Amino acid sequence: MAKIQEMTQLSPTMEEGTIVKWLKKEGDSVSPGDILAEVETDKAVMEMEAYDSGVILKIIQGEGTKLKVGEALAVIGKPGEDITSLLTNLPKKQNSTSSSEAKTSETPKEVVPSTPSLGTKESVPKDSPNVQTLSVSQNQSTAQTPATTLPKETTNGTPSVPRGTLRVLASPLAKSIAIEHGIDLHKVIGTGPEGRITKKDVLDTLTKGMGSTIGGYETQVSDEVISLNGMRKTIAKRLTESKQNLPHFYLNVDVNAKALETLRKEINDFQSTQNPETPTKVSLNDIIVKATASALKLHPKVNASFQGDSILQFGRIDVGIAVSIDGGLLTPVIRDANRKSIQQISQEVKELAKKARERKLKPEEFTNGTFTISNLGMYGISRFTAIINEPESAILAVGSVEDKPVVENGNVVAGRILSLTLSCDHRVIDGAVGAEFLKTLRSLLEKPNLLLAVG
Repeated sequence: MAKIQEMTQLSPTMEEGTIVKWLKKEGDSVSPGDILAEVETDKAVMEMEAYDSGVILKIIQGEGTKLKVGEALAVIGKPGEDITSLLTNLPKKQNSTSSSEAKTSETPKEVVPSTPSLGTKESVPKDSPNVQTLSVSQNQSTAQTPATTLPKETTNGTPSVPRGTLRVLASPLAKSIAIEHGIDLHKVIGTGPEGRITKKDVLDTLTKGMGSTIGGYETQVSDEVISLNGMRKTIAKRLTESKQNLPHFYLNVDVNAKALETLRKEINDFQSTQNPETPTKVSLNDIIVKATASALKLHPKVNASFQGDSILQFGRIDVGIAVSIDGGLLTPVIRDANRKSIQQISQEVKELAKKARERKLKPEEFTNGTFTISNLGMYGISRFTAIINEPESAILAVGSVEDKPVVENGNVVAGRILSLTLSCDHRVIDGAVGAEFLKTLRSLLEKPNLLLAVG
């Protein structure tokens, strides 16, 4: 009996996916576990497997289509099987959007009513507060202005309704610019929802002949609407929930990084002599990951999660590393970081970061961490605060190493200072607990030989 192959949930946070490429075609035989297609989720491009045996009788959705989890992708059954009734009974309206449809929807078509009147209320969404009307009051009776079918004009070959006879929808900013430059909004073609005139529409009109600059600025520079991809939607949702639900508090400490930089140089020099052709370069962040994992081992209360009516202290130390990629952020996880050497951590971070940027991470490689590190030091950021990655209870923000004066043995000398900020969930971590953790971490970074004692 033929069965529907649905969009599978390929990661814990996945709500929808986009078909990047079909690896099978209609008529191909498949078995459970065979790879049917590559699907872009909110985290990565992943392989979707078949869970039935048979032949692909019908591919319902093509490449570039976005589907919610559980929606129909294809039909798998016996060769020659009649699937007419199965296809007929599919939901008539699925929440799927192909890339071509998405592009079309980004350019709303102008609504042309057959019998418009000045007294007729426009179809304007209630949640569009930035829309103003430039015409007579809506309270004017329709009886005062009989409905009349208007002839169509053409603008650049595109049919339209004579603007002078209709109410004009325009954003406040578009209206302001139009008034300032004496532009008749009835002559401007709106590209916003329901034909609304936007700032860009007015600026485009100026550029085409009614003006060239506004306030000394070139009008070619205009607003751009960027649609959220699946990853950015997930980031927005999860971080908003974290900031709203978790009572964050922050602790900051400055670390003398001279010994840390010396250790890094010694490790890299040693690696260069051992492997002159392919030396493995260790970063300061690799050492910070190792030191953080060791500090978590000594302070298990920080390596924990709030569970509603209890607190879960993890028996494992899995440290996530925030990695910026095109279109968002991923957090690959170093498993059992406290048990690995600095070189092992360095190699694993490089491999996972590469896979993250290529969108090839598997769910087990970026989920279920116990603690996260976010480092913006390479961008010259001195210090910052980070939002906790739920269900974890803390995240460490790492800034850049900077030249600053320090006092050593009563003398002011040139120092190398690293700023660390710990964001804590106060339901799990008290101020004293977080402070003790940072105190230990600073000691391990300022005297990295102590890492040998902790393991």
